[in-house]
Amino acid sequence: MKNIATEWSCSPYSALGPLLWIEEGTQMGHRRRFWRSARDQVLVELSAPVVLESGLHLFVAPNGSGKTTVLRTLAGLHPALRGQLKVTGEVFYVSDQLQFDMELSAHRLFAKWFRGSALSDCYGLVERLALDVDCAMNKLSRGNRQKIMLIVAETLAAGSGPSILLLDEPLAGMDAETRDVVAEFWAATNKSVLRLVVLHELESVKQADSLFTVSRGQLRHTCRQTGSWSETCRRLRA
Repeated sequence: MKNIATEWSCSPYSALGPLLWIEEGTQMGHRRRFWRSARDQVLVELSAPVVLESGLHLFVAPNGSGKTTVLRTLAGLHPALRGQLKVTGEVFYVSDQLQFDMELSAHRLFAKWFRGSALSDCYGLVERLALDVDCAMNKLSRGNRQKIMLIVAETLAAGSGPSILLLDEPLAGMDAETRDVVAEFWAATNKSVLRLVVLHELESVKQADSLFTVSRGQLRHTCRQTGSWSETCRRLRA
């Protein structure tokens, strides 16, 4: 079977915007530190280099295949076990388990985080996502709490220079209409931010610049869509 990640390459990159580069042979996983006989646990390895620019890049793979480990390594929270990566821009990593003070309302949270034009941008997203900002977070559904995390991340990225957003299942718990609104927002703002987004399923996102998956421990990547992104993902994992 040919390595599709080697066969398909992305467009040449520009150093003016956000950039993510991962060296061929880079390994990501868990480092063993307390037993001399224990070996590092490699979850993902790159058989070809990866270069990403601004745009929307999707990451869909089975549970336990190392998606979160990849994001945490790119964010600098885990060292790569082997190889190297380079990042140009400010990195914002949003975990699917990120939590705020559950007694706070979104209104109070946003007022603490943002001022001026950033606060205006924040409330522009609030309106688009139809979020109730006066309700305490412990009374919100999971989907509405996801909206808050997404709004904070997107507002921070918009207020910075070249930005890289690493989002771990940001659409989890959202209804289909809200997922469509988010996908439209990403499509309209994909020139200024590099987004690498872990998704549980691909049906909610129709427009993207590339796709990642994991097959037998190998990180596969393509910028070419064959049919739907779901069909492309199945081909990459074959």
